Amino acid sequence: MSEKRNWDQDFPKTPESFKLALKQQVEKEMANENDRSEDIKKMVEINPSNTKKKRRKWVKIAVAAVALIGLMSGGVYAVTKSGVSALVGREVNEAKGESYLTTDMSTFNQTVIPGWPQTMIDIFGEERAAEVKGISEPLLTITQVYYDGLSLAFYARPTKAGRKYELGADRLVIGDAVYMIHFNRLSEEYVEGKEGIEAGDYVGNVQLGGRDLPDLFTAELILEVGEMRQTVSFDVQIDQKPIIKPSKTITISDGVQASVDALKIAESGAYIHVTWEFRESQKALYDEMTNEESLILFMALDDSNGNHFTTEENMDDRQTIVNTVDSSDWSGAEPIKYYEADGKYYVEMYGLINGMNENLSSLTVTPYARTGAEEGVPHEYKNFDATAFTVEYDE
Repeated sequence: MSEKRNWDQDFPKTPESFKLALKQQVEKEMANENDRSEDIKKMVEINPSNTKKKRRKWVKIAVAAVALIGLMSGGVYAVTKSGVSALVGREVNEAKGESYLTTDMSTFNQTVIPGWPQTMIDIFGEERAAEVKGISEPLLTITQVYYDGLSLAFYARPTKAGRKYELGADRLVIGDAVYMIHFNRLSEEYVEGKEGIEAGDYVGNVQLGGRDLPDLFTAELILEVGEMRQTVSFDVQIDQKPIIKPSKTITISDGVQASVDALKIAESGAYIHVTWEFRESQKALYDEMTNEESLILFMALDDSNGNHFTTEENMDDRQTIVNTVDSSDWSGAEPIKYYEADGKYYVEMYGLINGMNENLSSLTVTPYARTGAEEGVPHEYKNFDATAFTVEYDE
């Protein structure tokens, strides 16, 4: 039996809150009909009839599902920026971003082995690994690496042997974890006017979010050539570390607490994880915030530098899915979690925020909800000011 991508095998415990992420993507697709490509529009209009409107809706839901899977696995992704931003796949200050870019290939200490790296074998088992066909001849050379503690990205050039194939990859191993990545071949249009890359090269990137990695580590890219696999290893190092703010907990009111569990600020943006805790006396407020049938929840973030951000504006940017021997981190696929534990009720929210790359001394977090909208119906918004809070940090 060949080694194939199998969602149920790789991720057997898909969280229920994945449905919420899909719902958000569906809402986005349905609210932005005019922005769809001509190909999608043609697909929507196939076989028009008196049920055309209903068919259009379901095609959009299918498109949204494909888009969401692409966000998590790299299967649907188009690079349209330039410079460092193009490499990273996020908006980055080009001048400042250059300091996180390494082009000295001698520092990468690249090696190649046929088949899977040991971490993949540990996670998926010896039996499944034995089915994987390895290829020994080097197929790819890493040429540039960007790493700022939040985003990891690289350019790579196929070897003479690698040019014979259309190379694929959707997994990158770091330590004991497997990260889902974006990986794409560069077109003539993409490389025009850019130095150090050429058509036929590849770009790979992954959003690490709240993952804690050492200053120096080895990344293992798992290349796919049909049924064959090859692991390309390269070293990654960071000299300018991201800003990691300490966890902060605030009592908002009687029966309601909130905490900023993680706040990582890097050149390519910030990762934030916030949790609200409600006691039984505040369950009505919890129920109001978690009305999934009609509301989609976001966070507004106002920092001490006078900047305003929202997770709604950044809903396409998420930490990647991570799989380890012991567990899986699905926070990239489930930006919101609602649950009950020990007689209390919790709301957890995660986000990657473009442009939030400066140190800050305080942060105000205001949850707000957006109603779902059918075609042609505008969204309505509602702030949950009773659960807003501000955390203070030492300079």
